[in-house]
Amino acid sequence: MNEDKIFEATRRVVELPLEFTNSVMEYSKKLRNPSEKVNKIGTAIGVCVGVGLLFTGAVQVLVGKPFWALGSLTAGTTTIISNFISYYRNKN
Repeated sequence: MNEDKIFEATRRVVELPLEFTNSVMEYSKKLRNPSEKVNKIGTAIGVCVGVGLLFTGAVQVLVGKPFWALGSLTAGTTTIISNFISYYRNKN
């Protein structure tokens, strides 16, 4: 009789965190898969940032700062490619 009470109390203590963990996992799935509208807006913002970096790199080439230009051009190119890969991966 006493063992049944202990078993029941232990089961309740274990089930509550397990339910919480499952609900957090379900919520995180929604966050990892954005809606089509959010995906499109995020890609547009990322591409604008990438184009800005490319433009900055081009200006730095003209000004005579080749190392800064190389960094900006590399970052801009990587940003644009990464955003398009992410967009098509998350596209439903």
